[in-house]
Amino acid sequence: MRRGALILIVLGALIAAAPAAAAERVAERGVVQSLDERSIVLRALDGATVTVALRPDTRARLNGVQTTLSEIRPGHVAVVILDEAGEARAVRAFGRAARRVDRGVILRATRAWLVLRQSDGGRVAIGLTPRTSVRRGAVVVARRALRAGQRVEIVRAADGTARRVSIGSPG
Repeated sequence: MRRGALILIVLGALIAAAPAAAAERVAERGVVQSLDERSIVLRALDGATVTVALRPDTRARLNGVQTTLSEIRPGHVAVVILDEAGEARAVRAFGRAARRVDRGVILRATRAWLVLRQSDGGRVAIGLTPRTSVRRGAVVVARRALRAGQRVEIVRAADGTARRVSIGSPG
């Protein structure tokens, strides 16, 4: 009877260990050392360096917000979710986001959006929120001061909306 109970306990432990081992193989965790279009290199807590291939459709999140892989930087803590082939299906990173700044000339200004023409000729639409501050020099001005033709610099929040709009000289 004792022998049968012991066998059941050992089998139960083996069955419970199998999913745990499999779970370790579906994600890599560590601090980002480098990242390019082909791979991400992580330093694990045990000091090991792990390189994971990136797929063309690898999704990325930074601090819980969907982003591009180019926004993930060395020093960010990351969890890389692997597919069956061991390539990165998704990267979830946490850390300080790089300051994103857009410069250009306002083509259209509404209560909720600014459409800019950037120096490279591209256009970008940037959302405005109630927390967006608008400044002319050091002076805070009303949002209605934004007009087509003005040169602006926009500092974005982590979610991509405008955190601060600085009005420069007319374009």
